Amino acid sequence: MDYLELGKTGEKIPKIGMGTWKLSRTGIEALKAGISSGSNFIDTAEMYQTENLVAEVLTEDRDSIFIATKVSPHNLRHDDLIKACDRSLKALGIKTIDLYQIHWPNNSIPISETMSAMEQLVSEGKVRHIGVSNFSLDELKKAQEAMKSAEIVSNQVEYSVTERNPERSGLAKYCASEKITLIAYSPLGSGSIYSKENREIFDKLGAIGSRYGKSAIQSALNWLVSKGNVSAIPKANNPEHARENAGACGWEMSIADINEIDSFL
Repeated sequence: MDYLELGKTGEKIPKIGMGTWKLSRTGIEALKAGISSGSNFIDTAEMYQTENLVAEVLTEDRDSIFIATKVSPHNLRHDDLIKACDRSLKALGIKTIDLYQIHWPNNSIPISETMSAMEQLVSEGKVRHIGVSNFSLDELKKAQEAMKSAEIVSNQVEYSVTERNPERSGLAKYCASEKITLIAYSPLGSGSIYSKENREIFDKLGAIGSRYGKSAIQSALNWLVSKGNVSAIPKANNPEHARENAGACGWEMSIADINEIDSFL
């Protein structure tokens, strides 16, 4: 597994983690396989209702697994956020959340109130690092301005070979310059990479992967994390898929191949 620094924390996280949106109970074995393969960064959320499933794969060696979860946008009032964090801690069966993220912005609630609550959770030891999710460039900057005693270390957004908005919007460039880690969800386009309309892209990814003895999926993920400031969190519902995802790391794609994938869209 390859690693990158989370924000400016000095802490390393895997470039390939695991997402849990719509994860079923059969996915527990996939999580275990991913952890064994080095993907010991697991992302969940109160909205997903999978925190209890994640709890089942946490071993006595809790510190070996990096746990990220998210607070829902309707719980961004100060007191609501504190209570939501306590519920997530209970569901996960842990004392501290490694990365607590605002799942979606809520413009009806002052961002200063929300970030104050997040910083309180850090000061109380319930949260180690603060992140956001689905924040546009302007929303991220406003959240940064609201911070007083901590920093935003990550922004989780949809990013894949077929979804390039973080590049077009300038978000990816800004996060790189500010050392804010981009966590890429749906890094395989929520399965759209397999669709008929993307067949040509999938075939090209497969051709590139074959040069390294890798699959099209591994090519897509390797391209994404080659950006240097990106950790991808694909979901897997079976152990084989989890191991395939983890195998997207540990090798380096050539600049020419990266540029070829860049040109797909």
